[in-house]
Amino acid sequence: MNTPFDARHSLGPGTNLIALIGALAILGMASAVVVDVLMRWIFNSPILGVDDFGAYNLAVIVASFFPICLVGGHFVTIRFVGKLMGERRALWLEAFGGVATLLVFMLFAWQFFRFTLYDVTLTGLATPVLEIPQAPWWWVVTTIIVLCVPIQLVVLAETFLRAVHGVPRARDDETQTDAGV
Repeated sequence: MNTPFDARHSLGPGTNLIALIGALAILGMASAVVVDVLMRWIFNSPILGVDDFGAYNLAVIVASFFPICLVGGHFVTIRFVGKLMGERRALWLEAFGGVATLLVFMLFAWQFFRFTLYDVTLTGLATPVLEIPQAPWWWVVTTIIVLCVPIQLVVLAETFLRAVHGVPRARDDETQTDAGV
């Protein structure tokens, strides 16, 4: 018996795009560090502010992989306990884990929004060297974290349907979707 929808199939392309942006940001950050090191070594003249951009790009990079991890079910799970309890109970244990994950991301979204608005934007917090406002980076991170809440709601709906119908999620190597997760 199949469930009405598959979160990987419906959300996969969008979450893949967000993760692709994160991957490109990793490449950009790595390139900047390599050029900075070469400039220090060859010309004894580093690129001013690489550390400024690196620290805040890293926050965006890490956050950009959260949505694809939610859709793919790659956050912390304790599946061996479910295997010991039987397949039907394991599905309900996954649903409970999905609720906990949703609550954690709701808390993250609220705290990141509060932090970004009050501690970064309204205070005019800037990078240490170039004194560039930090707010744009933190708003990107906050937006991604806030997007994780509806993504997890869709994943949770699928998880509950699978638990009700007793249909386990296909393993990654069995998935027939074009989502790539």
